[in-house]
Amino acid sequence: MPEPISERGYPHAEMLAETGWLAEHLSDPMGRVVDAGPDKNYDAGHIPGAVHINGYTLCGLRLGSEMPEPEAFAQLIGSAGIDETTRVVVYDEGATMAGLVAWAFLYYGHPDTLFLDGGLSKWTAEGRSLSGDGPVHEPRTFSAHLQPAVYCSLDQAKVGVDSADVMFWDTRSQGEFDGSKAGWNPPPRLGHLPGAIHLEWPDLFDAQTLTLKPADELSSILAAVGITPEASVATY
Repeated sequence: MPEPISERGYPHAEMLAETGWLAEHLSDPMGRVVDAGPDKNYDAGHIPGAVHINGYTLCGLRLGSEMPEPEAFAQLIGSAGIDETTRVVVYDEGATMAGLVAWAFLYYGHPDTLFLDGGLSKWTAEGRSLSGDGPVHEPRTFSAHLQPAVYCSLDQAKVGVDSADVMFWDTRSQGEFDGSKAGWNPPPRLGHLPGAIHLEWPDLFDAQTLTLKPADELSSILAAVGITPEASVATY
């Protein structure tokens, strides 16, 4: 497993992979590196050996407002040579699609999933090599086991929006939150859920390195908008 990022104080540092650690483990037969960025970015150059699972395509597998059927996700990652025994490290240029794809792996029951801290931006800033070749792996069979504790369905949201026990965190831009900007893949009506708090996701990352800010700094940022370890939070 990756070395803990102990100097930044995360309680679950084992969920993050450092670029240096990944560089030393690229040839690990039990691992897969997953590039979650757009097709054109992957084709322009990716971490050597990385398979491509476009986060935008994953969104396209959705059924209405819900996530894809487990069989659809299982087929997608199985075709990339991933099963329950595979350690997965997910990245993109920054964190947007990598966060979605890493979360999807966890939701469908693949716990050995790591997020590459700093993503491709940090990898290239350190002068590490890129590849233009897409690897081909023997397909594997992945059996999805949904983890409902990490997912808020539309029906749950409808109930939760009227509950004092649930906090909705809108991670989009200020314009998308206040309804003055459509943004990517906009909803039919602009604005935010009633009572939602706003904290844009880039505020959690260092602007220069695109790595997560230290744990104590993250705690202060979250607490300032009312998000504490005791809160029940649904993000969107």
